[in-house]
Amino acid sequence: MFEVHHQHRGVIRRQQPAPAPQYSIRMECRKRQDYGVHLTADILSPQDSILPALLANRKALAVTTSTVYKYYGRQLEQLIRQCDLDMSVHVLEGGESNKTIASVERICNEALATKMDRRSVLVGIGGGVCTDVVAMAASAIRRGIDHMRVPTTLIGLVDAGIGLKGGVNLGSKKNYFGCFNPPSQALLDPAFLNTLPEACVRYGMAEILKMALVTDRELFRLCEAHQQALIESRFSDPWEIGREIIWRSTRSMLDELQKNPYEDQTYQRLVDMGHCFSPALEAATGYRMHHGEAVAIDMALTVTLAEALGMMDPSERNRFVDVLLQAGLPIHAPELTPALCEAALDEAEQHRGGAVHFPVPIEIGRCLFIEDRAKLPGRLIETALRRLAGEARDMHTNTH
Repeated sequence: MFEVHHQHRGVIRRQQPAPAPQYSIRMECRKRQDYGVHLTADILSPQDSILPALLANRKALAVTTSTVYKYYGRQLEQLIRQCDLDMSVHVLEGGESNKTIASVERICNEALATKMDRRSVLVGIGGGVCTDVVAMAASAIRRGIDHMRVPTTLIGLVDAGIGLKGGVNLGSKKNYFGCFNPPSQALLDPAFLNTLPEACVRYGMAEILKMALVTDRELFRLCEAHQQALIESRFSDPWEIGREIIWRSTRSMLDELQKNPYEDQTYQRLVDMGHCFSPALEAATGYRMHHGEAVAIDMALTVTLAEALGMMDPSERNRFVDVLLQAGLPIHAPELTPALCEAALDEAEQHRGGAVHFPVPIEIGRCLFIEDRAKLPGRLIETALRRLAGEARDMHTNTH
């Protein structure tokens, strides 16, 4: 800075320099990415798989878990050999306790060791933890490379494996590190369910019932009529009904995500049903409780609150809770205390722009939102939790 001095009649006047011209430009950075979601079959068959065509002339790194590799590793290695794929395989330990930034770093180190370039692709073959971690790694490697998702669990087929998000946990904060990183393809093969423990099929039913509760009464009817047989047969009998339920649930999820894929249009999201109290519940159990169980308990509490608020008919509430129980899903956990629920609502309010945006069903297949936290008082939550605890005890007594 400098000053020009003029002396006139004994008065020193200071002339300020003209202000520097201001230049500005507005950058518009919009990224649109479409991706295919395919309900297919024989993904690991050298003769019938669509993977070789999708990976033609590209270096790939398949990331899977030790459990999936135990069942399908030989088939995967055979596919690589017979189709002459330029693909390496990296095996991670699965489970929520391994959904960490350290797992992301291990994938990135493997990508570096195998000399992956910007045209290369990660292929996540596993449950929701695996595909979430792979999405995170793909977003970081060379500032972003393609990835594909091959979900091997029921939750993966209808929820975790088909969306845009990836994430890992930070201590007790579920998915605190995360990204929006759509896959280039999501390949859904229900045959992977054949080796899934029955309990994990039950957990997956929670996410299907979630979509039925918020958008699709016919999907609920199909689950109500057929879910027990489908759980026991790993969705292979009745085969046609199983595929219809999976695809109907998948389409409902994608239709909802399409409206607000990057969650920058609104914080009102029907797919948040069952996900207000469940993250806090999972963390309170040290992630020993499966995500599907926590979602089921969250939904049981939500429909009970909806009835107490006069927003849902008791017959509709009871019908939904009965189907949760029929699926072998829990409706109550001692860890879900009134204080934990209050803390979860605080977190939701903070996370969702100052309002809870709490989805509340008014009937099976239709929802409204509660915005004002004051409409969910602690005494209402406490009463609903006591009711669910009693119903859970009655159910246990009647089945033993």
